[in-house]
Amino acid sequence: MARLFTLLYIFMLLLAPLPAASADKTQYSWLADRAEGMSSDKIMQLADRYAAESKQGEALVLYAVVYGRFDDGMDDAAKNICALAHKKSGAVYYDRGDYVEALDEFISGVKVSEQCAKPKHAAGLYNYIGNVYCIFLDWEKGMNYYHKAYELCRKMPDRKTEHDILVNMAGIYTFMNDLTNARKYYKLSERTKDAADPEDVYMSGYTLSLIQIGEGDAAPAVTRLKALARYAAEKKMEHKYLCFAYQEIYKAYYGLGMPDSALKYMNLCDDAARRYNLQHTFANTLKNLSEFYENKGDVAKSNMYKSRYLDIMDSIYDTRKFDAARNSLFSYEVGKTTREISALKERERQRLQTIRLQRTVMAAVAVVAVVTAVFLTIVWLQKRRLHRSYADLYSVNCNFVDTQEQLTARLRSAGETIKARDDELAAVKAELAERHGAAAGQVKEPPKYQSSGLAGEQAKVLADAIRNVMENSTAYCDCNFSLAMLADLVGSNSKYVSQVINDTFHKTFNDYVNPYRIHTACARFADPEHYGHLTMKAVAESVGFKSYSSFVSVFRKVTGLTPSLYQSMALQDKA
Repeated sequence: MARLFTLLYIFMLLLAPLPAASADKTQYSWLADRAEGMSSDKIMQLADRYAAESKQGEALVLYAVVYGRFDDGMDDAAKNICALAHKKSGAVYYDRGDYVEALDEFISGVKVSEQCAKPKHAAGLYNYIGNVYCIFLDWEKGMNYYHKAYELCRKMPDRKTEHDILVNMAGIYTFMNDLTNARKYYKLSERTKDAADPEDVYMSGYTLSLIQIGEGDAAPAVTRLKALARYAAEKKMEHKYLCFAYQEIYKAYYGLGMPDSALKYMNLCDDAARRYNLQHTFANTLKNLSEFYENKGDVAKSNMYKSRYLDIMDSIYDTRKFDAARNSLFSYEVGKTTREISALKERERQRLQTIRLQRTVMAAVAVVAVVTAVFLTIVWLQKRRLHRSYADLYSVNCNFVDTQEQLTARLRSAGETIKARDDELAAVKAELAERHGAAAGQVKEPPKYQSSGLAGEQAKVLADAIRNVMENSTAYCDCNFSLAMLADLVGSNSKYVSQVINDTFHKTFNDYVNPYRIHTACARFADPEHYGHLTMKAVAESVGFKSYSSFVSVFRKVTGLTPSLYQSMALQDKA
């Protein structure tokens, strides 16, 4: 977290050289690949750990992974995480002294926050932007951003962020010699201070000391700054806090007209800076020591400190050039990895589009499946009803065949009885004729049928003869069975037989004969013991059909079923 002292001193951190990477991959690519399947919260935790370990490159890459996932369709929580990633990434650049990069990150974070209904990190981002402007000594603009940050923080309460903003405002107003506002915001900062936080405690005392020095009340400020130096050591805070306290103490002693005391703390500040490699940050202390000894007339010591100061400044200049090249590579590495992340994001977007398409297809398939299931159910119900209808038709045909056989048997029995009685009657007639002396040969039998036409009784007799042939013989099973053959069998002619079939049975010859053939075929389908070896075509021929297709057509017309279905049902009925 940037504190007020960052507004007073500008310095750069030295980084170790980064090894060169291949043309396709950077040294951070593995990290981006590793983070690809992790949640944003987990990545943020890992990035924070790297930042705490001063592994800045790794931290920046991971923060970039998080904010690279930004999408307009995200919810507020996800957008706020992206804004936080921009803020923390900017903080890393800020601590490195890369203020332009930091400002870009903070501005990007602001743009993301503006899309949130409740921007949790907007205040912190504007606070950092104010810090950057103040580092470049643009106090007015920096203060404008602090005020904007403070207004946002009051809308979205965050104690820690609010406290940091108020401390910064109090310190900057001190440098602007607006001590009234400095006091005002210092008092407000005290209300948000966490007494258990060493940084809050240190910055509270440090800011008050600055205000008191500005007001000309340096003595209590010096006492407090000495206590803060001890406090920083006791709490094992970063060594720069100790140097900042020493630096303000010797400046205060100068203001009090106590050069010897000022010299003591200049030496303490220089010793600490040398011991903890902070000389670049506190190079002005060497300049002040040179001026002190010059005023004392100690040219040797003055030149010694001036020489050290110039060496450090030269070193700073060289280091800055080196850092510029190194930071250029650093930015290239991070930028390239960021582009890789953008490519990963694009692939992720395409993957999500594919998933959405798959879901659409699956939904369509589900609809088709449901429709198909309904259709199949309907078909199954229809098939079931059709099967029942076929079963009913089969049962009707079986009953008809059975009934016809029973009727034929009864007719045959009745015919035999009638024939026996006719024989008895003929014998009686013969006996009577003999008794009356009439010769049997003189009695002429009337012709069976008259050639001129058929009387009602004659037609009935001929119809019974036709029925007798059809029901008591299988003459119709001959493929050549015709109207003429039937006429010969009943002792008549084709004309009379055709007339009787038309008038009595109300059918044509084929329509009259075919049902007999079909019912005979049905009986044979139901008798696998005697006819099971025959094919359907053979059965068709065995009942008088020359054409199998004609057999199938007539079979369906008479029974309502196909021959194969009837045979299958007959075999099932037998099982």
